[in-house]
Amino acid sequence: MFETLTIDGLPPYKSITIDSSAEEAVRTATVDLVVTGPGLPVEVGSPVTIKAGADLLLTGQVRDMNPGHDATTRSLSVSVCSRTVDATECSVEHPSGEVLNKDLAAIAKEFDSAGIGIESDGSLPVEPRHKLRTGETLFSTLERRARGRGVLIYDTPEGKLKLATKPEGTHKGGLILGVNIENASAQLTERGRYSKVKVRGQATDGTAKQQLRGETTASDKGVTRSRTLIIPHEGETTLDRLKSRADWAVKRGVGNSATATIRVTGWRDAGGKIWSRNWLVYVEDELIGIKGMMVIKSVSLSQEAAGDSTGTTATLTLADPRALGGENPRGKSSKAYSAPSKISAEYEDE
Repeated sequence: MFETLTIDGLPPYKSITIDSSAEEAVRTATVDLVVTGPGLPVEVGSPVTIKAGADLLLTGQVRDMNPGHDATTRSLSVSVCSRTVDATECSVEHPSGEVLNKDLAAIAKEFDSAGIGIESDGSLPVEPRHKLRTGETLFSTLERRARGRGVLIYDTPEGKLKLATKPEGTHKGGLILGVNIENASAQLTERGRYSKVKVRGQATDGTAKQQLRGETTASDKGVTRSRTLIIPHEGETTLDRLKSRADWAVKRGVGNSATATIRVTGWRDAGGKIWSRNWLVYVEDELIGIKGMMVIKSVSLSQEAAGDSTGTTATLTLADPRALGGENPRGKSSKAYSAPSKISAEYEDE
């Protein structure tokens, strides 16, 4: 179905593609514009908001402009970035560069010197101390801590940073071969999977072995030969944090080992919601061996302004829900997509 777009801050468009990912802090849009008259109708840095009907899709500003012409025609292509681009490129300004006894969301708000805005989906563990590195951006300082907490960092349609610990919801209707799937492909890989992931760290308090040489090992039974990865724990070490870090590393490896790319006509699910990253969706496509829940890692929404509804498409990149911290889907997909139903963690104090 053709989408009625409202693009404040830009002239009429010829085509548009909007990309968002659960693993990136900045969503972007590439827009080919209708341009008439002398000069350029927009400037780099100009504020832009994009809506599909009543649904906000992007809040940001013009990032790049590419004007051109030949003897008979003119062109103007622009890229638009979410407001969160400043969280990935600008250094944090903070009087002390240190935050004590706050969780990651509170740390983010403390260091949000650009006023981007922070959202979180739930409670996060309190960090005894977080120290800002010289010149560090807001995203980079949060990301190195988030790796040890199983937290994703991406943007919202309002241009804020979102700290997410689980999928946001489940799309209605699903993606079904013969119903709404235009084309599909899949990739199966062993890259990123290890028979054992060991996480090692130290605590600031205590002198026993478990404080000085704490180690947790998580196993992926789906890897049949010896493949070991050793990860230093980020931040203050406790048994629970070591286990969570090891569990997160194995789950991500398992989840990312089986991915699919599916294109559908239209931007919305059966309930009218625009396809969104970090949402679950039921997928049934026997030709690529998938039958079960998948999580949407990224979405690319495209539309031609002067075309029929077939020019309005969504391309979804999907993975096992564990790739983004979700649970085992327990579907009936091909054995090639199989992964351990339970990840075991053992504590060692070498």
